[in-house]
Amino acid sequence: MAGDFNRNLSIGKKAELFAESYFKKQNILYQDVRDDREYQKIDVDYVADKYNKVEVKCNYGDARYGRKGIYFWVELQVGKNKGWWYFSQADYFFFNDTEKSGIIVENNCTFKDFVNNAVECGDHGSYGNNRIDRIKDKRYHGDIDVVNMRVYLEDIVNLAGVNLTKIAKRQRISESQNL
Repeated sequence: MAGDFNRNLSIGKKAELFAESYFKKQNILYQDVRDDREYQKIDVDYVADKYNKVEVKCNYGDARYGRKGIYFWVELQVGKNKGWWYFSQADYFFFNDTEKSGIIVENNCTFKDFVNNAVECGDHGSYGNNRIDRIKDKRYHGDIDVVNMRVYLEDIVNLAGVNLTKIAKRQRISESQNL
């Protein structure tokens, strides 16, 4: 798999707009802190009245390869640096696909313990419960390796202590479908 840093930035902006749209529809007051250096250091995009510190990630999808199901990625490594999983201080993660669906997960002790256990002890094989995906990301100075671990929604949706909200864009029913 290969990625392109500039393309990923563009997709990330769409994910953030999706989050803002959700906040507005739910009457959640929020402040955009993406350009604030202090919030950048702790990987936080928004401060919202209902969620406090929120990080938005466009990495929510339906697996086409390996274990089937809906998952989101937890970034473990970017080049020689640790990924956002190890330094984000978000109170909630907003994982979405930029257009129609996503989840908001509280980054509490139960969630962190579950993910950390999966990092240490999970089945990271191609069809494993916590598959590791390695991506070559094109940067200005050359390609770097990005290492992500899949966390499947079905593994956390009923896990006691994990607080999440599912988001799905509703389709309008046309009159012909309504008959």
